[in-house]
Amino acid sequence: MNSGDKKKKGLDGGWGWLVCLGSSLITLSLRSLDPSFGLLFHDLFIELEIDSTGASFIMSILDAIVNFSGLLIGPLLKKYSYRQVAFFGSLLSCTGLILTSRANSMFHIVCTYSILGGLGTGLAIASAFVALNTFFEKKRGQAVGFSMAGTTLAMMIVPQLIHLLLNSYGFRGAMLVIGGWALHSTIGACLLRPFESEIESTNADTKHRNNSTRSDMLLQVENNGMVKDVKCDTSDSENNMLEYNKTEKIKKKSQNEYLRKIKETFDLDLLKDGIYLNIVIGLSLYYVAESNFKLMTPFFLTSIRMSKAEVASCLSISAFTDILARLLLPTIFDRLGLKNRTIFWIFCILVGIGRSIMAAQSKGVLLIITFVIIGFLRGATLVNLNLTVSEYCPLNKLPNAFGMFMVFKGLFVVMLSPLIGYIRDVSESYALCIHVMTLMISITFITWSIECMYRTFKNRKSVLAKQAQDIVIE
Repeated sequence: MNSGDKKKKGLDGGWGWLVCLGSSLITLSLRSLDPSFGLLFHDLFIELEIDSTGASFIMSILDAIVNFSGLLIGPLLKKYSYRQVAFFGSLLSCTGLILTSRANSMFHIVCTYSILGGLGTGLAIASAFVALNTFFEKKRGQAVGFSMAGTTLAMMIVPQLIHLLLNSYGFRGAMLVIGGWALHSTIGACLLRPFESEIESTNADTKHRNNSTRSDMLLQVENNGMVKDVKCDTSDSENNMLEYNKTEKIKKKSQNEYLRKIKETFDLDLLKDGIYLNIVIGLSLYYVAESNFKLMTPFFLTSIRMSKAEVASCLSISAFTDILARLLLPTIFDRLGLKNRTIFWIFCILVGIGRSIMAAQSKGVLLIITFVIIGFLRGATLVNLNLTVSEYCPLNKLPNAFGMFMVFKGLFVVMLSPLIGYIRDVSESYALCIHVMTLMISITFITWSIECMYRTFKNRKSVLAKQAQDIVIE
């Protein structure tokens, strides 16, 4: 059995489902706390006199660190296995949560909860995603959907659990219990067994390294030979000039070698790929719109005079249909053979339109129906958000490709989220902010549509040119 057969045999089943379970444990343990941030820290913020701006700053730093950790994930996964990186990240995140239980200032919370916890969470979740893509090919969407559904379900249960913990133990005791709960992520990391035959260097990469090494050796031999030949027939002054030139060439060569190593380590050639850039920019715009919509939805519902019970009901209905979409749709799409990017492309604009329709509603049955539809569409897009990147990039470039995507998300959040907040403060309208988010999603849809039309036109033109050439030859 050759390595190709081994690779096919190990995909889409077997231990891969335990990897799916491990990925679900990691995300469930480390990310299900996010929606309950305000509930958990409410009393501590009052005690420490931290206002809403300070709370927003803590969450912004956390989100930024989670995404900027993508700079490290590529180089780390080239040196260590995703099990090792995920285990280290899980320990780092749990340590941050446990240390936060002793917080007595905003600076302490930022250092432990935002920076330490965010860095660990980013490394663990990115490693788990790479592992999932390694073990699944045809059933990749189904595996990612299953791994994310558990997290969404936990987001519905965790607020109730935190409420009970706060009543029984207060903030500091509750935080210690949560830190212990988060240690389940280390068990998930242990399930990410390396797939020995999946990340092998491609023939092109091997040839490139061999050719580079061979050319370097030939250049060195040529340079040495040239210097020796010239030394025999030149004067001392010319020899000094040649030695100087040789030193400069060695310095320049070492600098080029250093830059080449950086380029290979981070796969910076991806930044020259227009399609990849279009993908990650579009996905980052959607991510900003999604994260801000999730933050503003409760405030929007309150602004149209809905009670807390009604707001909770709307959010629960949306979360329930979200879970259904993550469980049902990936299996259907995998069997139909639809591309992840195509699914995301279609559903993202439907999400934007649905949210703008919701923003124009007041209390009533239509609003509930809108939430049901929005939740279902949201589940379909979020399942395919990260898969769109992995679908385009080969496995050997996926760690750095996904890491760059995380960095793009972080940059767009830092640049655009304050703009959305500014629009809200100036207009005093949550509905207008929701329409702005729809505009962001529309930009993704439009740029991807332009790319699709351009590629179709280019392929058609090349086919016609080939047909014309064949006619001339005949």
